Amino acid sequence: MKDRIKRLRDRFQDFEIDSLLVFSQVNIRYLSGFTGSSGILLISPQRCFLVTDFRYKQQGSLQALDCEIIIAQDGLIRALGKLPIDSFGKRMGFESEYTSFKQYTELKESLPSVSLIPVQNLVEDLSVIKEDGEIRCIKRAAEISDRVFEEAVAFIKPGVTERDVAAEIDYAIRRAGGEKASFDTIVASGPRSSMPHATTSDRVIQEGDLVVLDFGARYEGYASDLSRTLVVGTPTERQGQLYKIVQKAQETAIQEAREGITCSQLDGVARRIIEDAGHGADFGHPLGHGVGLNVHDPPRVSWRDGVVLKAGMVITIEPGIYIPDWGGIRIEDVIVIREDGCENLTTAKKGLTPGAL
Repeated sequence: MKDRIKRLRDRFQDFEIDSLLVFSQVNIRYLSGFTGSSGILLISPQRCFLVTDFRYKQQGSLQALDCEIIIAQDGLIRALGKLPIDSFGKRMGFESEYTSFKQYTELKESLPSVSLIPVQNLVEDLSVIKEDGEIRCIKRAAEISDRVFEEAVAFIKPGVTERDVAAEIDYAIRRAGGEKASFDTIVASGPRSSMPHATTSDRVIQEGDLVVLDFGARYEGYASDLSRTLVVGTPTERQGQLYKIVQKAQETAIQEAREGITCSQLDGVARRIIEDAGHGADFGHPLGHGVGLNVHDPPRVSWRDGVVLKAGMVITIEPGIYIPDWGGIRIEDVIVIREDGCENLTTAKKGLTPGAL
């Protein structure tokens, strides 16, 4: 944690700030190790304060070893105003993306002699390249997802509901050693599979349905993200053809993923294959996104994003085709960018027919 805070302080000059207030719970965890739900982190050139409430007094002391723990008696922001002013400097940055107007107003009232400077992505830019320990956690989370996928395949059959399948997946994640699901598990069947982020419903799965599964596990706070598409029964010719297009797009993008390629270039690799097959309009979302403590971390692997991929970045590759009133197909793996290619952390089998897996 000390190295992360040092690298953060080294960037203060770039943002013309003397100190930083961190409101994002994910960023607080990244910088201090604290996992509680109530806290503000104040990092100055020499000191680090974690302001929390009585519920997290012991937890803060055990987790945020490099921070001075301040227990607020009358609100977290008011507690900041009681700290020694020389700890802040004159220009205090704050994470504007995670700060409400109410909090901003309270900051101005509690710290009248400090200039508040809005900053964005300061912490996120530091965390985009993952440390070896972080990659090990993501890999373990991916292994849990792979194992759970096998159990989900065995559970899916005509007569069960999407919600039944999602509940089985969520329970299996914990049985396999995961802390919890990375996000709300998506199970979308039949025509509903054409909605990329469908909300799992009580729809009964039927023979011939496409079923899109999109879920992940958390391990030591780090997320995995896995999508697979199955058919209940025997795939139709059209289902098989479209699946092959999506699989080719994904496999080709994974082959091209490496340090030095931009997000837009990598997105284009997969998108051209789908466009050439006549389904460009049916693939409307980016190819992927970063993964870390957030299931959606930077970078955004999109046709609009010129970020250059670097070794140590962890991203998803998840092309899809979505046709309203028919269904959808998506395949998603998590990969680590390396200097000479990439490492695929996802090993869950691919294919449309559960019985063949």
